[in-house]
Amino acid sequence: MQIPPTFEQAGRMLAIRPVGALPLQIRRLELATQSAAHTLDVVQPIVADVGVGPYLELPGTDVPISAGMLARWGAGLPHALDAAVTNSFGRPVPRAERVESVHIYHDARFAATALLRPELIRALPVDGDPVVLVPTTGTLLVGSSADHDGLAFMARFADRILGSDRQTVSIQPLILHGHGWAPFDWPTSVRPHAATLRRRWDTAQYAAQRPLLQAHYERSGQPHRVAELSLAAKDGDALTYTAFTESVPTVLPLAEAVVLVRSDGHATRLPMQHLLRTPGLLAPVPDSAPPLMFATRFPAELTH
Repeated sequence: MQIPPTFEQAGRMLAIRPVGALPLQIRRLELATQSAAHTLDVVQPIVADVGVGPYLELPGTDVPISAGMLARWGAGLPHALDAAVTNSFGRPVPRAERVESVHIYHDARFAATALLRPELIRALPVDGDPVVLVPTTGTLLVGSSADHDGLAFMARFADRILGSDRQTVSIQPLILHGHGWAPFDWPTSVRPHAATLRRRWDTAQYAAQRPLLQAHYERSGQPHRVAELSLAAKDGDALTYTAFTESVPTVLPLAEAVVLVRSDGHATRLPMQHLLRTPGLLAPVPDSAPPLMFATRFPAELTH
């Protein structure tokens, strides 16, 4: 893999894609386990947890731009983004898939360019203020703040594709007010779909984090077990849950429910809030993203 030695040469190969704050933190953990934290992507925040990052389009691979690469080129992040946007404007606008009032784009470059240049979204035939959602790198959903059915479809669609192997970005919808983006609150009628999406998102992020942190504990000789966050669904109802086994030092994800398993095999399921309200039982794991809690002991008094 040959990295261009100068920015002049690299500029023609630059592209951009959406980047989410939480997936980026998990990537930071992954690179740290490889002693390669210095290669972490540089990212331009847009709003909330959504940003964009430049990368090199090389034959057969994409290479995220790091601060070290920019320093070697004598360039800054704005220069890299400007070059990438210029390259994007030199390509045809991708055709959108249309489902009722929602526009669906399957193009990472266009998604990131639209976040940086929202006039591209303002030009779409959308009634009212446009609302966008970027659940994965190559997926941009555009709907109307006034169309609650369309917003519900956006949340359901994002829930479906989060179950794939695509690189996640964010489940925070953004609304275009004037010339800039702002976080958007789902309407009341859409919140059940948004809650389902949130559970799917949490499950995916913890699943990405878990093997990295477990490997770190094993390498450093710490006996902690990183518990899995699971998603249970039945008869239209869903919840996230995790399991905590007696005599096993455990790091817990933030779930809706916890299954406490005693040494004799007896299991008790209860809301995680019961553990969080027990003084001294759970301690935050520093700098964990998504957040984790270390259990200081097994709460036998909560089993029955």
